[in-house]
Amino acid sequence: MQMSPRMLAFMEGCAAINDEAALRAILQEMTRELGFKQYALLHHVDLARPPAHSINVMNYEEAWLERIVRNRYFHDDPILAASNRRLTGFGWREVPDIIRLSRRQRKILQEARLHGLLDGFTVPVQVAGEYRGTCSFGSDQPVDLTHHVAGYAQLVAVFCFEAARRIAQQQEGTHAPIPQLTQRQLDCLVIAGSGKTNWEISRILGVSEDTVRKHIMDAMRRYDVSKRTLLIVRALFDGYLSYRELLRRQ
Repeated sequence: MQMSPRMLAFMEGCAAINDEAALRAILQEMTRELGFKQYALLHHVDLARPPAHSINVMNYEEAWLERIVRNRYFHDDPILAASNRRLTGFGWREVPDIIRLSRRQRKILQEARLHGLLDGFTVPVQVAGEYRGTCSFGSDQPVDLTHHVAGYAQLVAVFCFEAARRIAQQQEGTHAPIPQLTQRQLDCLVIAGSGKTNWEISRILGVSEDTVRKHIMDAMRRYDVSKRTLLIVRALFDGYLSYRELLRRQ
């Protein structure tokens, strides 16, 4: 697929972004070019007390933001809830087909329309070991979501979210790399995550119990954790393990 010169310039511009002001400027520009008016680039966290270094870059109306926080709408936001069921972007008109809307969620959608959010498009963003995120584009008018618009909106969302992550990491000052685990360590962790003991793991893998213990202890040292349960949780967050795989092993 041939990329348009405009999108190539946008992608190059994202690589040079190093502060929130520049990120907001390029988000505002691309939001307008895509045919929308408002944007929200954020992690799915408690907006009343957001964790340090979480991403929260929006130009929604102040009155709507205040209402979201005051009524804690972020807990039940239907757009965020629908994004948990999708890997690719979706139009807001698709939301009732993705999730079953509660009365409160229908109320949230109705109130959002009063603040210029009648229609929109949302792109889910998930990075192993980090909060779930989304980039949403909203409009006070119905939007013709052509394949062209949807495709470019996804590019804008992903590149801007990556720029936001880079800014957050720079502010934090450190960014610990994901520990590297061997295949044998991963084999042990998958089975351990399903609740098996070292002896049971050794029987399944055909190795000694001491070997299993060594693999798990080595993995714990690499993650600098002292509990096996925490090791499993960290490995899940970092994408080494999947819930489906753990359930299959039970």
